[in-house]
Amino acid sequence: RRFADVSGRLWAWDKQNDRIFQTSPGAVAAENQFYRLTQYEEEGNDPLAMEKQLSEMESEVSLITDQWLEWLQQMESLKKLPIPRINRWIVARYLAVQILRTLDTRELLSALVELERGAPISADEARELHTELMWDPCMVRGLTKRFMRSFWIFARNDSETPFVTSDNPVMFRSPDNRRWVKSIALVPGAYLVFIVSPRVVLYCHPRVGSFRELRKFADRLSPVVLDDSMVASENTGQVFMASRFVISNRSDFTAE
Repeated sequence: RRFADVSGRLWAWDKQNDRIFQTSPGAVAAENQFYRLTQYEEEGNDPLAMEKQLSEMESEVSLITDQWLEWLQQMESLKKLPIPRINRWIVARYLAVQILRTLDTRELLSALVELERGAPISADEARELHTELMWDPCMVRGLTKRFMRSFWIFARNDSETPFVTSDNPVMFRSPDNRRWVKSIALVPGAYLVFIVSPRVVLYCHPRVGSFRELRKFADRLSPVVLDDSMVASENTGQVFMASRFVISNRSDFTAE
């Protein structure tokens, strides 16, 4: 909803079909029963348990980040954002789950299983494999701890170019800033980039290598003034990560 225009509508670019259209947040940002737990349904368990968990998590994160955005809008550079440990954990867990919950992750997992079996799997089996991965406490806990330990640095976008988002919004950039990567597991030292709104971005830098020097900026508003070219550079990451849809509060996707 933060990426909606003044009328409450979103603009989306379907990069597969090269089509631009206006829509509502719910229509493009949700898919019915994508996380339905069919594997537990026959046992009488609620097949929508995961959907409900995700909804509760999103509501918690929304309350926290709404407050951040209010503070960051008026905050001076290098001022520290107060982030209680529980809030850091909630947001770190959200980022971890957001990585795991995407269509890209489901398709990659399905491809790996098909490669091992030498035969295709059904849509139901792909969904079951995916939801089991998302519910793996070790997987979620490991990513959550990694992001909690990272240096969190916020940057404000006061340029004329808004940040865009996508259906796969958590991005990773190589340590040398030269390329986007699909997985932090493939590139040691890659850092997380998350667009919080058209005007704010969060960077999560691991405490390794030269990133250790960023400790003094942890939980603070970056002194770097983002210009149009910097924002456009971050937007390339959303185009790279998007499974299909890139989302904006304006209809012009020429740069994307």
